[in-house]
Amino acid sequence: MEKKKITRKQSVIFLLIVFVAAIVISAIIFSGNPTSPANTTPSSTAATITKAEFDKIENGMTYDQVNEIIGGDGELQAESGEKGSDIYTVSYKWDGESLTGSAANLTFQGATPKLQSKVQVGLK
Repeated sequence: MEKKKITRKQSVIFLLIVFVAAIVISAIIFSGNPTSPANTTPSSTAATITKAEFDKIENGMTYDQVNEIIGGDGELQAESGEKGSDIYTVSYKWDGESLTGSAANLTFQGATPKLQSKVQVGLK
């Protein structure tokens, strides 16, 4: 059986194909695929938040109480633990109304999840 010699050109073409495939796969994974669990929202459209709304939100509030202040659902960012357990944790993000890149992230925890932490960037 005779071995085929792989040419430099064939090696370069193979590496380019692998590189392009890696980029395509990465784009699919990180594109914000709407069916990904990390990108689903409780409703179809996420609400936006202002600094005044953010300041009204206090630790210990439920998601529904926060939702009432903001006027709509946030975008689910992360979820861990079993629903109904004391260690169940869920985080949501609301984009800011005023500046591109402004947002608030809120984390709820517990059997009946209550707000444990909140952080905002650039809200006005």
